[in-house]
Amino acid sequence: MADEGDGASRMAGTGGAAAPVNPLELAGWWDEKLDFHAAFLQHLAKVVPSIYCDEMDPPSQKEEEMAQRMILYPLEWHLFGENPDTCLEKLRQIGTSQLCGKIFKGGETTYSCRDCAIDPTCVLCMDCFQNSIHVNHRYKMHTSTGGGFCDCGDTEAWKTGPVCTKHEPEGGENTEENLECQLNEEVIAQARKIFPSVIKYIVDMTVWEEEKELSSELMINTEKPDKHYCVLFNDEHHSYDHVIYSLQRTLGCDLAEAQIYTTAIDKEGRKAVKKGSYVVCQEAKEEIKKHSNNVSQGPLNVMVLHADVMAHQKFALRLGSWLNKLMSYSSDFRQIFCKICLKEEVGSGKPCLISILMLWDAKLYKGARKILHELIFSTFFMEMEYKKHFAMEFVKHYKALQREYISDDHERQFSVTALSVQIFTVPTLARHLIEEQNVITVITETLLEELPKCLDKNGKFNFQGYSQEKLGRVYAVIYDLK
Repeated sequence: MADEGDGASRMAGTGGAAAPVNPLELAGWWDEKLDFHAAFLQHLAKVVPSIYCDEMDPPSQKEEEMAQRMILYPLEWHLFGENPDTCLEKLRQIGTSQLCGKIFKGGETTYSCRDCAIDPTCVLCMDCFQNSIHVNHRYKMHTSTGGGFCDCGDTEAWKTGPVCTKHEPEGGENTEENLECQLNEEVIAQARKIFPSVIKYIVDMTVWEEEKELSSELMINTEKPDKHYCVLFNDEHHSYDHVIYSLQRTLGCDLAEAQIYTTAIDKEGRKAVKKGSYVVCQEAKEEIKKHSNNVSQGPLNVMVLHADVMAHQKFALRLGSWLNKLMSYSSDFRQIFCKICLKEEVGSGKPCLISILMLWDAKLYKGARKILHELIFSTFFMEMEYKKHFAMEFVKHYKALQREYISDDHERQFSVTALSVQIFTVPTLARHLIEEQNVITVITETLLEELPKCLDKNGKFNFQGYSQEKLGRVYAVIYDLK
């Protein structure tokens, strides 16, 4: 262990002893480092693979406790400079946003007021509805498919009664400045130091290709142990029974085990189904592809990933959930997050981080999409100025996003293109996009580029062999014009 710690310190370019284990001492150790980014990655390189050490097992409470104690709690100490539990409780009591922003889960009940809603997409969660004037109006109940969020507090969504009693500011007009607890300058400075490293790590681990290697900062030893996983990804083409059959034939597992794997794949979007050396996992990958391939369907999507890569990807999503929760406490946090995500690296030729995530969306598995979309809701969509900037990036890449969605097989609720309803239905935002971003032309050109794929050699629409699902995806573009 001493050799690993020394190696990590040398790689980080900071020298000295390895990072301490005690959360408070670790926060202090980060404070002493001139290069937080290098020190942060050095610590993750050492502890993340030891926390998430076996992807074959279901997630455990022990993993969560270790992640909290060894990484997240020290990060909060480093951010606030005091006991994070005390500080977060103060923020929770003092800072209340007028916007609810609750993200709906699939199957959750939502409410729309027929008398006051600007359009049918404007909805309230149960708590906000029961504490609003709309409870005495004509209303309609819906079952959410997941992915939307509560419009309580959005003055552009309601003719009257835009805010429920829970989110209504106390003390009248003079409390506008107190709607959000203002953070002190020390915490803001720490957030500006910490958030870029956290966000960059999440993006780097999420935007991943099978052949990609971990960065040198995340590798303690140059010689990696030959521990890999054969990872099976979800798609909407292969049936449950087909996947179960393919796994039984390939892995030699019994029906119950194959069903557990298949259920996990459907729920989270991916699952490690075999571990071993690279050669063993590569053989399993080829066998799964062979047994799942047929004339009407292509093979299942399978990758071989190193154990350390899987561990870092899993923690990156946990870090995304941590950020998501943190954003709910302060407008300052949200604005810092948005600025980082919108900043382009000078001379790199790459788009900003939020655009990178959007453009990679169709390649992400279901669990990753869900967390990243929730992070967009809890940051950009809670700050009107940055919602406008997000909308501009969305329109800039609209054609590419729709092309990816049409060729994708995941349901629309799991696609970043579904966020269009949160953008194009806001009157002031839609007006800006029409006048300044030429969005009508962008959507129309996208439609005209996709529709010819439905034409036969005589220039007439021929929908034979063109699946109803594909047509539904093209219709989503038409719906954006409404």
